[in-house]
Amino acid sequence: MLNNRQLAESFVFMREEALPLRYKPITEQPVALRNCSRSDHPERIDYVEGKDYIIDYEQGTIRRSEDSRIPDGALHPMYGVIGFDHNLYPDYSNQTYTVYVDYSTESETSGKSLTAVDIEQSGLLNHVVGKLKAGEEIVYVVYGDSISTGGEASEESLTYFGRFADTLRSLYPQAQIRIVNKSIGGEDTSGGMSRVDEDVVPLHPAVVSIGYGMNDQNKQEQGNTTSLEDFEKNLRFMIDAIRKADDTDIILVTPCEPNPDWQHTSGQTSMYADVIRQLGSEYGIGVADAHAEWVTELAAGKTPESLLLNNINHPNDYGHWIYSKAFAPMLKK
Repeated sequence: MLNNRQLAESFVFMREEALPLRYKPITEQPVALRNCSRSDHPERIDYVEGKDYIIDYEQGTIRRSEDSRIPDGALHPMYGVIGFDHNLYPDYSNQTYTVYVDYSTESETSGKSLTAVDIEQSGLLNHVVGKLKAGEEIVYVVYGDSISTGGEASEESLTYFGRFADTLRSLYPQAQIRIVNKSIGGEDTSGGMSRVDEDVVPLHPAVVSIGYGMNDQNKQEQGNTTSLEDFEKNLRFMIDAIRKADDTDIILVTPCEPNPDWQHTSGQTSMYADVIRQLGSEYGIGVADAHAEWVTELAAGKTPESLLLNNINHPNDYGHWIYSKAFAPMLKK
């Protein structure tokens, strides 16, 4: 049996209600629970099993204890509010309430590791691979909305794109990867379309990841911010503009699910993800299907609060790890 470590899995606990661990923990193996994702953070608070939290190893659940030092998520001002307007709250973040746990499990927590052979056989990053093998610097342009700015990750190395770049560096030790982030918070595909020729094309990137959809799906009084038809048209424009200018590898990134209790959640994020998947298939370019990974996490019992640090639509460090997981299935052909 495999003996793996699940690292920095995030939780927001409500009172003493038990939540499922993503994988079944192994009894009598080390467990660490703290208030930040990095185990070496100098300002971390370490919590004590049996005193601050209780793990049911047979059921695979974890909860706060009655006298826990772990902040109670039920004290969040938006707890239990349906259709909330975050603008009405001075602090709507889950930062105070989010904790991270490391534990051992017999399950394979992150799928099979990528190899250089996987990447090369996928045929999706041919331009990148050629430069990496030659020891040339590659420019990786990150393009999209606030999630792609790194929204709510505690540092760049823990963003989905930082993790992806680190994977390439580990597989190609001679790699020189320069991340240029051209994402803008709050932007939808109409904004991305309007500036791609100015902000992306002149950089001659080896690879561009395009991550939109979250703001496009936002529900407004007159319908969603961007219709599905316009969403597809805008993405096509960006893909065509980049392809026309250079032999650039393109990766499309599907969005996660926003908090279902937020007033602007349309409930149609999966439809926008479907458009991205269809374009990836049509153009023969990679799709990092973060949406599919996210839905799997929710189905396994992860709560929106436990994944979204701003409690609306920005992944925490674990959420960015979920995003980064989506790159492996894309490249394992």
